[in-house]
Amino acid sequence: MDIKKPHTLRQRKSIDSAADPYLMAEVINGTAICKKCHAVFINKRWTLNEDLYSKTVDRKDTTKVVCAACRKVKDQFPGGIIQLKGGFLTEHKNEILKLIKNEEQRAKGFNPLERIMSICDIKSGIEITTTNEKLAQRIGKSLQKAYQGRVYYKWSDDTKLLRAEWER
Repeated sequence: MDIKKPHTLRQRKSIDSAADPYLMAEVINGTAICKKCHAVFINKRWTLNEDLYSKTVDRKDTTKVVCAACRKVKDQFPGGIIQLKGGFLTEHKNEILKLIKNEEQRAKGFNPLERIMSICDIKSGIEITTTNEKLAQRIGKSLQKAYQGRVYYKWSDDTKLLRAEWER
């Protein structure tokens, strides 16, 4: 009777194997504030709260830093790139841009580091860059839900980058 060795478990795809270099640099003890966007780091979380910022900005134990999102914008290091294409886009551009801005505001409520870096007109439509791949995915899903069309996602294997394309 042969005894078989147990198989080694494979790493699940949902486990994050690529680390964000901008987040790894942040080792903050206590309270910190972002000098640029006024985000406050408290209880191991970033938050956008102007009242809290006003209370903590002058305290001696508050560290002044530049948050990961502001550094990504400065370095032009996107986490998501979304291209919008099609005839429907030209007819409903303002509505679509309002939907995208609303999605950004909703995402900022959960995580202030999720932001739109730029919205640019290109030959085939509009290109949007985001600081986070999850925001790019949310924008693609909300466009598909609101206006139908097709969304294609391409996740990068080695970095935290999502390329999405919405067309109608």
